[in-house]
Amino acid sequence: MALVALVSDGSWGRVRPVGRAGANALAVAAAQSYEPHTGQPAVVKQVASDLYFFYDYDGSNSVFLVTDAGVLVIDTREHPRAGQDLIARIRKVTDKPIKWVINSHFHGDHTYGNAAFQAAGATFVTQQETARIMKLVQPKEMARRQDYFKEHNYDPREVKLILPDVTFDKQMSIYLGGREIRLMYFGPGQQPGDTFVLFPHDRALFTPGAFTSHSMPNMAFTTSVDNWIKLLDNVAARNDYDVILPAHGDVAHRQDIKELQSMLSDEYATVKAAVAKGMPLAQAQATLTFPQYKDWRNYSRLKSEIQNLYELIQTGKRSYFE
Repeated sequence: MALVALVSDGSWGRVRPVGRAGANALAVAAAQSYEPHTGQPAVVKQVASDLYFFYDYDGSNSVFLVTDAGVLVIDTREHPRAGQDLIARIRKVTDKPIKWVINSHFHGDHTYGNAAFQAAGATFVTQQETARIMKLVQPKEMARRQDYFKEHNYDPREVKLILPDVTFDKQMSIYLGGREIRLMYFGPGQQPGDTFVLFPHDRALFTPGAFTSHSMPNMAFTTSVDNWIKLLDNVAARNDYDVILPAHGDVAHRQDIKELQSMLSDEYATVKAAVAKGMPLAQAQATLTFPQYKDWRNYSRLKSEIQNLYELIQTGKRSYFE
């Protein structure tokens, strides 16, 4: 059977065979991030007596918790060498062994440093869907990371797919050095597997791809925008945290969640209305400009995001996962 994919040819609802390689290329292209890099250096911010936020404006963030019994890390960056750099930064704070690594979602910029942490002896944990998707989309993830590898002169052959040792469904707790670290899954956000991590003793919440402040998220992976909006509402209503440590973007706060929720609701409702009217994709991309968000980071990817929403609304599927 020939593989088909939606093609932006200006004709609403038309599909044509493009072949598996062509469909994969389209899926990878639709998943790209177009925001230019600024060259801002990554920094480590101490947000509590035992909790540290690795903030990389041009890349992905990490968090590490330091206890007497060892270290827990969330997300490992985009290549084993970047992972080694993160370990070096941790070593400036503590020489305690790295015991646990949580991968908050499947994206390579949060998992491709895993090999460095495996060599350090860490145990890996993810939500079940993250583990499944990591394996499923490995070739596509490698394809869309090539520019990053070239920019940093990293050898792609050093990247190894390191799958979790432990998975969970809805919730689990890790206890380390007298601290509880609570992993929570509320259903698909930016993608299935989005894992929120609460540090109750520090009243700090790590958020995965489902949240970033004042930035338009990549819409190529979500399987339910409705659930995404709902889970943001639920997270905003929680009273067990004061500070947010996001997977992308700087330290944030509760009110920032409502801002993103409002943007998602606005964008999704507008694009759904365009699809219902039979508006061709090309026309939607030309006319749905959402100028109220023009100063948000990643606004430059808007046309791609509209295309990604068209695919979800018209087919109910995500080509990236096929």
